[in-house]
Amino acid sequence: MSETSPRLSIGEFSRVTWLSAKALRLYERRGLLQPDLVDEYTGYRYYLPSQAQRARMIALLRRVGMPLERIGAILDASKVERRRLLAEYRVEAARAHERATALLDSLATDLFTEPSRSAVDGPTVSTREVAAQAYVAHMARTTAADLPSHIERAVALLTQRAGADIDRSQALVVVYHGEVSWESDGPIEVRVPVKSEAMADGVEPPGKELFTEVPYGDVQFPTILRAFDAVRDAATFDTRRPSGSPREIYLEGEPFRCQVAQRYVEAQR
Repeated sequence: MSETSPRLSIGEFSRVTWLSAKALRLYERRGLLQPDLVDEYTGYRYYLPSQAQRARMIALLRRVGMPLERIGAILDASKVERRRLLAEYRVEAARAHERATALLDSLATDLFTEPSRSAVDGPTVSTREVAAQAYVAHMARTTAADLPSHIERAVALLTQRAGADIDRSQALVVVYHGEVSWESDGPIEVRVPVKSEAMADGVEPPGKELFTEVPYGDVQFPTILRAFDAVRDAATFDTRRPSGSPREIYLEGEPFRCQVAQRYVEAQR
């Protein structure tokens, strides 16, 4: 490499971009930022000064907690699309902050108050009869960290697909066909209700359901697991047996309402 080359070593590039050499190697592996040259004998990496703007953008987006795959989509998008993607993430980040704040407020209150009987015994579980419901659906695998964004994207996709046939009198449903946690990725099924069975992906038959209301501050992982535990326990009490997978039910209107529910059947003694 000649002395007049404008390329920067990885150490020099690190100093001008606020990114460590370790981070630069990670972003190289993930396809976000490739060196301009890798010396075939030494393995040393060299970057162009013109790559610094992209590197700083990655650093700023990581600072606000954006996942690497979404950073790649933003960097490779057009200016108009980039604005849309940033605005979309801003809304998601604001909602995540609201959920975290609500949880912290709840925890702070719990530290200074005696637990109520309902808190000791667990959430109140009720039963109801549910009618048949046609729906369009989207399956996805997601960990708990990306669950809210996966649900929002699926709802947008399904709402557009349903069009005028969407049944807004009925609730949005997220069915958990597998465990979702920090390490487990479902799968989940997002269902948007529709009026016509002709264009539906499926029709859930009528049946019996156990459900519990979830306080706003608990509508997040892992605090919502208390509600899932409650309906699961109720569905295995006495002669009851679970039918199908547990689900979250999101009801339109104000104030925001979320329920966790489990279909069940009565087993014969």
